[in-house]
Amino acid sequence: MQPMKRGCRGEAGKTAQYMLNEKGYACGKEDGLYGAKTEQAVKTYQEENGLKSDGILGETTFARLTRDNVIKTGSKGPLVRRMQALIKAYDVGEADGVFGANTERAVKAYQRENGLNADGIVGEKTWKALLRGNRTSGQSEPQSAHFRISEFRCKDGTEVPGQYYGNLQRAMVLLEQIRTACGDGKITIVSGYRTAAHNKKCGGAPKSQHLTASAADIRVHGKTPAQVYKICDALVGNRGGVGKYKNFTHVDVRGYRARW
Repeated sequence: MQPMKRGCRGEAGKTAQYMLNEKGYACGKEDGLYGAKTEQAVKTYQEENGLKSDGILGETTFARLTRDNVIKTGSKGPLVRRMQALIKAYDVGEADGVFGANTERAVKAYQRENGLNADGIVGEKTWKALLRGNRTSGQSEPQSAHFRISEFRCKDGTEVPGQYYGNLQRAMVLLEQIRTACGDGKITIVSGYRTAAHNKKCGGAPKSQHLTASAADIRVHGKTPAQVYKICDALVGNRGGVGKYKNFTHVDVRGYRARW
């Protein structure tokens, strides 16, 4: 994890805020902004745990923080809800803050796919893996064999924000699977990430998955939208949404089944 300090913003910092609040080191709202309250909370945590008190969330501090925030079946609260949001592409269901059977199955599936011990317990290694997919601004951009981040740029010219890189990476993985299932037909991204203003302008749903770079409207060369919908319906399963339109097919990684 890239070290975070005052002025940084990102999903890793947001998760750290949940962890600090969970342990009583009040850092205010979990918004991903590494401000004065978060810096002071980190310093206090470091002081009380024998770490260098510099207010910087580096590898050593984060490793200790994750070891202090192991969650598993039976755990409840905001930190569980945060973790559920991070693995929403793994059929976790509603992010309700309760670590039940569905969440344990989702965690195990995530662990298996990422080469971790599939014990269903979210500890240091699993937290680190989760946050590699939810990057801090300035880190590497999502990419895959056949897709580039520029293809998902909002139609108003806005680039995909770094806070949504994890969502986009999961979307790219899904699109690679769809491409293979469609006989390696070229996929054109009709619409990827959308700003709130552009989403409203084009008539998108108020809570559209496009707002968080979790969705793509696509066309597949040599396939009709109906044919693509059928393939995606079977492939996506309960991992996300699939929508059939006249000129394109919508797919997303919302983490639960949706069809229209």
